[in-house]
Amino acid sequence: MRLASLTVVIIGMFAMNAAFAQPPSRTNIPEAPDDVIFEKDIAYRKGHERWKLNVIHPREASPDRRPAVVLVHGGGWTGGDHYRFARLGFTMAQEGYVVMLPTYRMIKDGPFPACLHDVKNSIRWLRASAKKYNVDPDRIGAYGNSAGGTLALTVAMTAGDKELEGDGTFLDSSSDLRAVVCSGAVGDMLHPNHSKRAASVYRNLAGALVRGTSEAEVEAVMRRASPSSYIRKDVPPVLLVHGAKDTVVFIDSTDGFHTRMKSAGANIEYLRFEDGTHGVMGQKGRTTTPAMRKFFATHLGNNAEQ
Repeated sequence: MRLASLTVVIIGMFAMNAAFAQPPSRTNIPEAPDDVIFEKDIAYRKGHERWKLNVIHPREASPDRRPAVVLVHGGGWTGGDHYRFARLGFTMAQEGYVVMLPTYRMIKDGPFPACLHDVKNSIRWLRASAKKYNVDPDRIGAYGNSAGGTLALTVAMTAGDKELEGDGTFLDSSSDLRAVVCSGAVGDMLHPNHSKRAASVYRNLAGALVRGTSEAEVEAVMRRASPSSYIRKDVPPVLLVHGAKDTVVFIDSTDGFHTRMKSAGANIEYLRFEDGTHGVMGQKGRTTTPAMRKFFATHLGNNAEQ
């Protein structure tokens, strides 16, 4: 195990919690620790300012291919960037992962599936760059919160769906994920119980702002953007995290998603906190941090944890 002592484990845990509580952005770019390399603003596709990503990886060389984790930022599909999870990326790189942080097109840039196409494109870029970064292409997982969690989950749920890959780059590589952790994610955008604000965001994501779009067309895209539309047994392992007091993304659709996934026989775990809010990952970090660490170590086989 790379973390040499309980003290170091605890320090790493609090560092990860801080990453959830105070996400950096392009206006607050943190300095990388000496033991990791922080590569910034790499284009995974040319032609749009949002087609950028960062890579964080251990400075120390490894004789073995490393597992990788993709950290997908949130922001309600209206904001956020590839710096938001930088501190969390530092912590995970110190634990032996190669970490990729992509950004993607917002609602103003185009309706769904543009954002999903972009996240999948970034994963294909990572797999195509596996040799350069010493990544095991068969051990790539993802974590995301809120909109980012929804996207990470949808990537995992739609593995092999060519219609949702888009027309981007590295189409000879796969966008499949081995495991996914998501917090505050939307299970079903058509669930009857959403806040008015959230329902409006989902409709806008589905193209409601595009002149001439019918109600039936909007609902069809919302269904297509919902992870619940792709429930089946053979999806990658999923760890859901949600708080019952989340007023941004109501927990109801996550509860329903979990129930249906269990009924389908899928490999899914659920950390449900009765007093948790939308920031549940940091709020309940003493539970969520080791749970995510264990989940990825189990399903990605992190050599550094062995």
